[in-house]
Amino acid sequence: MPTIEMRKEDETSVTDVLSKMKKDVHSVIIHSIDDFVASSGVAETAPGLPDMLRYYPDSLGKYSRPSIMMLCAMALGAKYEECILPAAAIQLSEDFVLVHDDIVDGSLLRRGRNTLHSVYGVDRAINAGDILHATLEELLHHVSKLENGEAVYKKFREIGNVTAIGQDMDIFYTGSNALQATESTYISIAAYKTSAYSVYGPLQIGALIAGAEISVLNALKGIGLPSGIAFQINDDIRDITGKATGKDPYGDIRQGKTTLISVNTYKDADSKGKESMEHVYSKNPENKTNEDIKAVLDLMMSTGSIDYAADVKERYEKSAVDALLESQSLVPENAYSVKLMKLIGSLYSR
Repeated sequence: MPTIEMRKEDETSVTDVLSKMKKDVHSVIIHSIDDFVASSGVAETAPGLPDMLRYYPDSLGKYSRPSIMMLCAMALGAKYEECILPAAAIQLSEDFVLVHDDIVDGSLLRRGRNTLHSVYGVDRAINAGDILHATLEELLHHVSKLENGEAVYKKFREIGNVTAIGQDMDIFYTGSNALQATESTYISIAAYKTSAYSVYGPLQIGALIAGAEISVLNALKGIGLPSGIAFQINDDIRDITGKATGKDPYGDIRQGKTTLISVNTYKDADSKGKESMEHVYSKNPENKTNEDIKAVLDLMMSTGSIDYAADVKERYEKSAVDALLESQSLVPENAYSVKLMKLIGSLYSR
């Protein structure tokens, strides 16, 4: 599979399918939100609530997670119509999680716009996130009624639980605690929070829609788990090198996040460097100055930690490719699977 090329007409056809999926998924999400509010029995809503609920869905993210799910499902023989409700659930789960995630991180930008809580306030944003979560549960109820829907629903719950655990680890190892994290700690956070939610979860959900057996699900996890870790490391590198788009610049340092870069920097820094990092990471995000950010960036550069992270990322990329090669007898070669692997590869491309 890694060596074959798509004919131009095949690539155009798959691209058209994904474009249609995005429009259909957005439509399903908006109708689900409107229907959930209407079915609540409340005649009126507080001013601004409908706009709040549509704020992240209407900002239209990259749709990488539903795209991964749909490409995997259709590569394994599922029909387009079978994929739309689960794809909408995956995208809505991202939208609701990001509302709460941005509050936890104190982020001011998301997808190039002001974050929901920075516009409407933290209290209302938390409530809007809760309503989106309830809307997601209603949508998942409909998913469970589809063919193979019960298995798909159970996988959604499993991935959601794993992601929540990873999120809690990420929250705990923030600020001063970030400097107590090891490389193993970081890899666990990336595996739980990123790989499950962003790569192997959508892959496995797609496979379940197509009625795939456990051997296929295991093979897809073997591909998706290291891919997701490589994706997270790459995201961290982009943040530190100023290449991240649509988000706060140098947000990982400002928020005191655990990254492979910060772990390696603190480990290799001399005593003065360690004291400097401890001073900066002990501060609240809003109290960190540009000089604080520069001091940490300089340490990361002087310890070679960015290059180290890039080397580790490449190792996980290789693990993903090796797993892909081993799974060729289980994952068919067709236009959808080729596009799928290109999309996964793009997640960790610098």
